[in-house]
Amino acid sequence: MDLGVNNIAVASTGRFWSADEFNHWRNEYEKRRGSLQQCGSRHAHENIENVGRKETGRFEIHLHTVANELIEEAVEHDCSHIVFEELTHIRETIPKATWQQLWAFRRLYEYVEYKAKEYGVEVVQVDPRNTSKQCSTCGFTHSDNRTGGVFCCQHCGYENHAHYNASKNTGLQYLRRRQNVDDGGAPVDVRLNRGTLNVNGEYSSTALSS
Repeated sequence: MDLGVNNIAVASTGRFWSADEFNHWRNEYEKRRGSLQQCGSRHAHENIENVGRKETGRFEIHLHTVANELIEEAVEHDCSHIVFEELTHIRETIPKATWQQLWAFRRLYEYVEYKAKEYGVEVVQVDPRNTSKQCSTCGFTHSDNRTGGVFCCQHCGYENHAHYNASKNTGLQYLRRRQNVDDGGAPVDVRLNRGTLNVNGEYSSTALSS
């Protein structure tokens, strides 16, 4: 998985979960709070607290929906793991994220983690270092590979959506970690929208593609 401001989540299967609805309501609630704060009265302060509760409730419902759909995507593609980037330093990796979005990333992970257990899917976190700069096809890493939402490898010419490329790299990070632990290679791979990719960079087409 890759997390972001414009797309709250992107899977290596090629499915995107837009943040448009989340960002729309975040802006609406910010406007309501701003108007109430200008009043400065006790009643306005109480209403600000009510707005905060409504905001949290709406966002939690939305994130539950995203979490359920994310797990459905994993089960449909017979995935054993859902891999998130480490959230400890998420503010550094997504500097443009608001506090609501940072909260949403952590809450989404929590929802997915406990919901996935029912389906036998394990949820893990990996170091996100260079996942946005590295080419998921040839491995070339450079800051010029990414420009906004577009990824274009300066070495092999691979082009795709930047978040999709990062989501594949996040999965590959876990495969490499598993390979080191298992000493000989992990019998798992990254599900892509047109096939699978293993830790050695070998691609194969699959009927599980979306």
